[in-house]
Amino acid sequence: MEMRLAGRFDPGEPIRSLAPIMNDGMYPHKDVGEALVYPGDTGIVRERWRFLDDTYYTVEFAGRSVFVIMRGHEMVRMGTALDAGLA
Repeated sequence: MEMRLAGRFDPGEPIRSLAPIMNDGMYPHKDVGEALVYPGDTGIVRERWRFLDDTYYTVEFAGRSVFVIMRGHEMVRMGTALDAGLA
């Protein structure tokens, strides 16, 4: 339970974005600075990985047809009290 509260998300878990995710130039066919994901958008965690002692998540936002890389503080689990406050 402690890991779940600490922001660890598992592959297949539905999430809601808490922050806008902008194109930093790595996403093809989109302008640099263009928003790829908006707060409130829903997605599915596809993988969790570590780089330089930080945890990152690859998240699919099917409604926007994008895959983005996010950190735990940029998203919240669907169905939590925090998620209910966003709607």
